Amino acid sequence: MDKLEVLSTLERIGIKSNRLKGQNFLVDGTVLGKIIEISEVGRGSTVVEVGPGLGVLTKALLDTGTRVIAIEQERRFVEYLRKKFDGSPLSVLAGNAVLKIPELKLPPEYAVVSNLPYSITSPVINLFLTRVSPRPSSLTLMVQREVAERLTAPVGSAERGILTVLIEMLGSARLVTRVLPASFYPSPKVESAIIRIVVSRRTSDAGDAEKVMRVVKAGFSKRRAQIRNALKLGLKLNATAVNRILSKSNIDPTLRAEDLTINDWQALARAYYQSSSIVE
Repeated sequence: MDKLEVLSTLERIGIKSNRLKGQNFLVDGTVLGKIIEISEVGRGSTVVEVGPGLGVLTKALLDTGTRVIAIEQERRFVEYLRKKFDGSPLSVLAGNAVLKIPELKLPPEYAVVSNLPYSITSPVINLFLTRVSPRPSSLTLMVQREVAERLTAPVGSAERGILTVLIEMLGSARLVTRVLPASFYPSPKVESAIIRIVVSRRTSDAGDAEKVMRVVKAGFSKRRAQIRNALKLGLKLNATAVNRILSKSNIDPTLRAEDLTINDWQALARAYYQSSSIVE
């Protein structure tokens, strides 16, 4: 769809674009093609799309022979999509994506491909990585550029956060390309980016991941604090217990959370849960 098609379609179904709801529609065919190329989906694939809106990305996915499960909150978009793609391998689930995602019944292999409403980017990624079984094989997402930079930030960068570490524990992420505001209608006030998250199948079970993330959350609870102080506060430990855990993990207590690798976090979690001083 170009800008004029978006305008006429919105008028026909009685919707005014709402930036607060993340209703910025992709009108750049080159960017659309890049998303499809990077996602590596095709005939026989199953894709979950969050926030399909007018179905621009949905159509491109269906054209590859992909089965699409779309989650859309806006009722009129739901009706429009069901009518427009009647007879195609598209299922449109009506409702709030954050509530719907944990309820999804999914095949062993599927991918997530979405031009996400920016306000729910982090919750959606977190849910697919922690609350859905099985996890997706990959997530190809259009997100706000600043978010993409945080999710792909290297060790030592102040941009790193809890979700960055979670992604590294379960796979890898890369920022594929930046996308200018003019690629959307209406144009957002910020730049966007396509990111590609590949989820490894060689991961620890959900229980192990949850344990590691408990320690990660404690470490990032005081972002500018040294790790010994952040863990003391976040895990409610005394200084002796924290120093013992850090020593056993061979981690410099003066480092900050952003300086730790995924191997460091896993070592910390093992030391924390093995310590005789920890009472669950």
